[in-house]
Amino acid sequence: MDARNPARGAAFGRAAARAGLLAALLAGTGCNQYAFFDVAGYEQASFNDQADILFVIDNSPSMAEETAALALNFNAFIESLTTRSDASTDGLPDAVSNYVTYVQDRGHFLDYHLAITTTSAEWENAGPTDGLDPGEAGTFVGEPIAKGDGDVADAFLEQALCEAANWETYDVPSDPSYECGDDPGDTVSQEYLDCICGFGEWENNSGSGNEEPLEASLMALCRSVGEPPDACYDPLSPFVVDDEVPTNPDTFLREDSTVVVVVVSDEGDSSRRMAQGETDPTEAYLDPIQEFGHNFRYVEIGPNWNPDTGDIACPSTSIPTWSVERVYNMAQATKGFYNPIVEDQGGDCVLTDFAQHLRDLGDLLKNLLTSFQLQSVPDVATIRVWIDDVEVPRAALVEGEAGMPDAVYDEGWSYDPADNAVAFWGSWVPDYNQDVRIYYRPLEGKPREVPF
Repeated sequence: MDARNPARGAAFGRAAARAGLLAALLAGTGCNQYAFFDVAGYEQASFNDQADILFVIDNSPSMAEETAALALNFNAFIESLTTRSDASTDGLPDAVSNYVTYVQDRGHFLDYHLAITTTSAEWENAGPTDGLDPGEAGTFVGEPIAKGDGDVADAFLEQALCEAANWETYDVPSDPSYECGDDPGDTVSQEYLDCICGFGEWENNSGSGNEEPLEASLMALCRSVGEPPDACYDPLSPFVVDDEVPTNPDTFLREDSTVVVVVVSDEGDSSRRMAQGETDPTEAYLDPIQEFGHNFRYVEIGPNWNPDTGDIACPSTSIPTWSVERVYNMAQATKGFYNPIVEDQGGDCVLTDFAQHLRDLGDLLKNLLTSFQLQSVPDVATIRVWIDDVEVPRAALVEGEAGMPDAVYDEGWSYDPADNAVAFWGSWVPDYNQDVRIYYRPLEGKPREVPF
């Protein structure tokens, strides 16, 4: 009973009882409550474990070594997401085994798609031909890769090295001892590229020196749906090349999935919809991307920029600080992350650990499984959360600012206004097949009262 409001306390007590009854009924159907749960106010928000991941790779001449590092370390990302297949609950041993697996590593239950495009938003006279080449203006360099499609890491490696990498000015080492089919180890050789790409087929993949990752990512999404939003047809856009829409397979972008854009570049962003010097991408790119109706994360592995001082360490060229701040702000606004692509070690600029970047990406994706997006904006004071008929306490903020990407809480649930989502923390993160119920009164729409 709520001592401050007995009627309200009784109402929520009845809500808890109703949740328990529904949980018991659903338990008989074998329904996985990570796929279905009720929200008060006759609203329903379904948890979705689908992530559509778009890599936007800088294919300018300075990026060959970085692209090789990304591809050669890709197993660090894949191993955390593919080593176990879909869960089965055919019998008690399967159910117990998968329960333990889920508690230990949620990433194995993430259903993902992967695709690659490049930062070359411009397509005329920018690549091997005068026409639209793969990877230009948001086109994919190959077919999207789905979880369960054979060797995912090898497929990604081939697309990245054969289609997205620019070897034009890079002195690719020769290794006559390499035999086709062997593991490349930590070095990409001419013989290895000949093996996976075809003899000499990797030598002419040139790209634009004008990096536009924000425009390229938006174009990739525009080309992946049958009815693109109006923002795709901006007069500055390179989207309308022919009459065929979509030009990317429409199987990549799935309804209600989380879209994660991963940019790998040693430059900032000079996308055409923003003036030079402009650093806030909200109106030009964040708002149009949100028109697709997906939860969205932006990740940047980019120049070593210090947001506190505005300094760039180890620049490969003269990089305008505003161009880096622009992509940094995009990552912050979408609760992604920004990692440096190079670092200073004793006066020498060296590549950072790409295996760690990819592990960070895996962690970001796995954390999606602890957050439940709501369909309506709630009156936060009315939110009540149950897991298996046990009410979850509201977590206390222990670090950072509430609602910001760096916010850390202790035990229980928190509300994230940026994503309009309830997130779980500590020992209250729901386990496999637990029943999750979130009740609240919506600020807009009907009903205006909690219906209990």
